[in-house]
Amino acid sequence: MPSWETAKSQRRDDIVAAARALMRRSGVDGFSMRVLAEEAGVSIATPYNLFGSKQAILLEVLAADLKAYETALAEMHADEIEVLFRTVEMMTEVFAEEPDLYRSVIAAVSRDGGPEFRFMVSGPRYLLWKRLLREATEAGLLRADVDPDAFAITVTQHMFANVLDWALGNLSLAEMSGRIRYGLALSLVAIATPRSRAQIESRLKNAEILLQQFWRAALAARLKDGPLDTETRAVLADQLIHIENRSLEESA
Repeated sequence: MPSWETAKSQRRDDIVAAARALMRRSGVDGFSMRVLAEEAGVSIATPYNLFGSKQAILLEVLAADLKAYETALAEMHADEIEVLFRTVEMMTEVFAEEPDLYRSVIAAVSRDGGPEFRFMVSGPRYLLWKRLLREATEAGLLRADVDPDAFAITVTQHMFANVLDWALGNLSLAEMSGRIRYGLALSLVAIATPRSRAQIESRLKNAEILLQQFWRAALAARLKDGPLDTETRAVLADQLIHIENRSLEESA
């Protein structure tokens, strides 16, 4: 690689590292291209020249994690169905290491980037999930008559919606992960082969139990703390009874 290309690549890496450090320290409110340039030790024009916008730089922060996922998945010793669920677990583990950083980055991309940047966030992950689903199909664990593009789009949109809900503070990380795993399992059951059905149904049941625990606690807290109008209180009480009855049926 010519020296100028090496230098350009290094500047890009330095700017992405500086963006990560800046978001970690100051969050989205302290992030600007001027401050980023100072953090990276470059002129203010350099980030624009190399990336074009603040949102594109933040996407590079997320892209680095995607590369790490792909490397880890390539080294994983598990069947193709377990790899699908392990991908969700890996993402959750990464978020758990630096939740404030990832909340800030994801919320900033969604808020400031618009639909095209949301596609850029989900697009590479769509390609990853399409590949993983194709590998599970080729292994005989999923039906071959399902369009992998449509399925991968559905899965990644479901994931992105829940990740964004977490980033905006509407879900705990554990509930976010449970919702994604439940949705993934529910989708996979529809295209499971006899070889994988029991495995996927077990995953589905485990995610369902986890979600019931979250919702039972949340409903009980809302009923206790209020204030709630009579109609809302009645609806919540009915939902709580339903969840408790399901729990009793499963434990019987």
